[in-house]
Amino acid sequence: MKYTVIRPISSGSFGTIYEVLVEHEEGGITTSTTKCVLKELTRIDNLSKERFEREIRILPELNHPSIVTILYWNIGGDPPRFLPYYIMEYLKGGSLRKYMDEKFNEDRDFVFDPTWAINKIILPICNALAQAHSSKVYHRDLKPDNIMFTDDTKSSIKVADWGLVKGDAIDRESLELTTVTSEGQIGGTPGYCSPEQWFAFKKNEIDGRTDIYSLGIVFYEMLTRKRPSPYNPNDPSTLKKKGEQQSNLPPSPTLPRNQTHVYPPI
Repeated sequence: MKYTVIRPISSGSFGTIYEVLVEHEEGGITTSTTKCVLKELTRIDNLSKERFEREIRILPELNHPSIVTILYWNIGGDPPRFLPYYIMEYLKGGSLRKYMDEKFNEDRDFVFDPTWAINKIILPICNALAQAHSSKVYHRDLKPDNIMFTDDTKSSIKVADWGLVKGDAIDRESLELTTVTSEGQIGGTPGYCSPEQWFAFKKNEIDGRTDIYSLGIVFYEMLTRKRPSPYNPNDPSTLKKKGEQQSNLPPSPTLPRNQTHVYPPI
């Protein structure tokens, strides 16, 4: 497979994402070209590379119309100093986050129609998560930024950017591997991840229910323009940094709160 880089799309602490044009060949002759996305790992350390390789290994197993598809990958090392990368389908409709921001900024009273949100966003994600969870694969960073529209009509979505753990590997080590951020925090994205994911590190406490919690937050935000917050992720006393001891963490019902009322989505 040959590809030509068109432009960089974004860059983060782990790597760079490019828009590329992929050439499909038959008998040494280019038969067609397809616009795709290439994700290149530029942060080469053991933790980053293992996380990247896990995503490459697991995503092809999740053959679902609402889960992003990886088309080609190379884990690096050939030739020497070759950076690991994978090529996935191009989703030109942009993220749900961008669409929400546009709508909310255009009209300060705008909220999404519940029927549209359920049929176009929530149910397709539920179906995708059901298949993933049946294989003990959990996203654990579900948020509007990772929900992508396949085209400009906003008629269908795919879940991208999987921070993946499979089977019984859900422990402190795998949490660090798949959800550690550039600031060293563990547990997904504040405001979307479940309290047990943010605070707890026992493997029997983190499963597919954390994705369901995150999806509920996304749905709530679409209907109310705001997010409920069962804990204060900005409170230094409750932020749990990588490497800290977690033996004395409080149970979820007694987690600190930064608001006393959750507004119903009406």
